[in-house]
Amino acid sequence: MNRPAILRWRLDKVPVAVWTALLAAILAVVVAFSVAPSAAIWMLIAICACFLAWRALRETGRTVIASRHDEIEFVGLAELGPLLEALPDAALLVDENGRIAGSNVAARRQMRFEMRGQYLSAILRQPDVLEAANAAIRAGEARIVEYETSNQVERHTRCSVSPMTWGSERAALLVFHDQTARFSTERMRADFLANASHELRTPLASLTLLIETIAGPARDNADERDRFLKMMQVQADRMRQLIEDLLSLSRIELDEHVPPSDRADLSQVARESLDALGGVAQEKGVTVNLHLPDGSVPVVGERFQLTQVIQNLVDNAIKYTPRGGAVVVEVGASGDRDDVIAKAARRWPEAGRIALLAPAAPANRSYAYVRVEDAGQGIERRFLPRLGERFFRVEREMGDERGGTGLGLAIVKHVVNRHRGGLLVESQPGKGSAFAAYVELAEQE
Repeated sequence: MNRPAILRWRLDKVPVAVWTALLAAILAVVVAFSVAPSAAIWMLIAICACFLAWRALRETGRTVIASRHDEIEFVGLAELGPLLEALPDAALLVDENGRIAGSNVAARRQMRFEMRGQYLSAILRQPDVLEAANAAIRAGEARIVEYETSNQVERHTRCSVSPMTWGSERAALLVFHDQTARFSTERMRADFLANASHELRTPLASLTLLIETIAGPARDNADERDRFLKMMQVQADRMRQLIEDLLSLSRIELDEHVPPSDRADLSQVARESLDALGGVAQEKGVTVNLHLPDGSVPVVGERFQLTQVIQNLVDNAIKYTPRGGAVVVEVGASGDRDDVIAKAARRWPEAGRIALLAPAAPANRSYAYVRVEDAGQGIERRFLPRLGERFFRVEREMGDERGGTGLGLAIVKHVVNRHRGGLLVESQPGKGSAFAAYVELAEQE
């Protein structure tokens, strides 16, 4: 019963041009039969052949279109790769199975992976981001996730997770924006204000008291006035040094998450650092002995900051070495991390030792070190873990104040951390202390 309806429906859909061509063909066949029946038969055969050819061509076109459509769907997510490469931030494209379907260079460098097709959970261990990616694929939900990672250097990241549909496939687009610089700036400002207000209080109070004394009891006493003026100069110099160290530490912390890419000769840096401290050592009556290897020692590092490291370590060594003593500075090109520790920080069998900082990079990298050894009283084991803290001074804990800001080792620690290196200390009471900083060796050109 339904066939006539279906037939009528299909006939109604036939265009008028087709009906006109069909009537013209029937009329031509009738006329041909009346004139030459054999010609009419050949005409019918030609019409049937044309119809069959047209039908076969149409089916072939449909097959080609279908196959091309399937191919687009199959490689569609992968074809978005050039678009991801154009993004300035690290970006990942995750398919329905949780695999990486596309990424850009920034993402591969930051997350240290190469192959497409890895699971997102294998390269990113952040549950909130994994959950957001799954929600984007399954429910079309967009989210923003902020998280913090600490791999020797603290990093803050803001991840934008957006749903995507490409043909019949669903995916999630993850864009990672590094916010470490912003957080570092905010923290630097807060720390600077807190530290400056706390540490400047003591010299300011001393200056105020000295000014009141000069204005009062010592007004008419020239000797006392000169003595108090010298004390005021000492406090003013302390305030100036404190502000300079705080500013230097703040600048280092601001860029600590960005490792340096420059090259420097560690031997040459050591020579220049000791030349700058020659006058200080001579005034204190301390000899500084420098031991260098043959040839240059190229390292990955920023020359100015490496100079800060050596100068701060040597300045501390001179300060704690008694008159007539010697400070030993040694530069060496070692092997991997274990080799550096063995050569630079295991010289004294009975010494207490600790790693104040250790690199997170693979242990098989090659490093160069600088070791600074003093001939002071040494440091008790209980104080070793606190070395490198801001404003911590061992002599203050022992009631033997020697001046200084307590920021020298903190600066050293943060500079070495920015260079993705390590900082070692060994100390033996009655013998002295030795600090060793090591950074990655540069490849020889």
